[in-house]
Amino acid sequence: MLNKLPLLLLLVWVLSGTAAQQDRHPAAEIEKLYRALQFEQVVERGRALLQSERNLTLDQLKQIHQFMALSFYTLGQVDSARSHFLSLLSLDPQFELDPVTVSPKIIAFFEELKARWAARVTAQPTDAPFVRYVVVRDPRVDALWRSAIFPGWGQRFKGQKHRGLLFSSAFLVTGLATGVSWVLEKQAHDDYLASTDPQAIESNYRDYNRWYKRRRTLGLA
Repeated sequence: MLNKLPLLLLLVWVLSGTAAQQDRHPAAEIEKLYRALQFEQVVERGRALLQSERNLTLDQLKQIHQFMALSFYTLGQVDSARSHFLSLLSLDPQFELDPVTVSPKIIAFFEELKARWAARVTAQPTDAPFVRYVVVRDPRVDALWRSAIFPGWGQRFKGQKHRGLLFSSAFLVTGLATGVSWVLEKQAHDDYLASTDPQAIESNYRDYNRWYKRRRTLGLA
């Protein structure tokens, strides 16, 4: 369990770092602008992000489309609001607006779109075009915890078979070498303790110390 602790700490660090990066991402600025009633800026900034950013996460895309839709509706541009709500539903068909911060009128409009989306009344229930997303699960998180359990498993999960084989082989070889070193270290230690002749004591101690250092080195690899 102690050997797994550094890997678990690495996993926590990576996930917490990812969350912090999302908070600092320009997509988070969209919500701040909306809360400040800067609806035109929400639309302008949202458009810029959707056109320029190529590595937006699912949550960031949902955030952008949600607040662009809310801003468009508030500005009286209902067709544009409808388009962004539909893009949002293509990302998350079960999405819920917050009734504490969103007016009942907008929620009713959104819920009607949501019902039509679920029922597939039409292929595209709006005259205005909208972006329909196909959501694919990000394999990196699943690959990360697999690699934490067994090196190479995560790479094979992502389809990197040769890389996964390399990591797994290195892990197994290191583990086997560590086990052999431990057995030889224990044997050398027993021989050292059983020695009575001064020369044998010195020789057996050198052997024991050598295997001890090798085992420690392999254990840290």
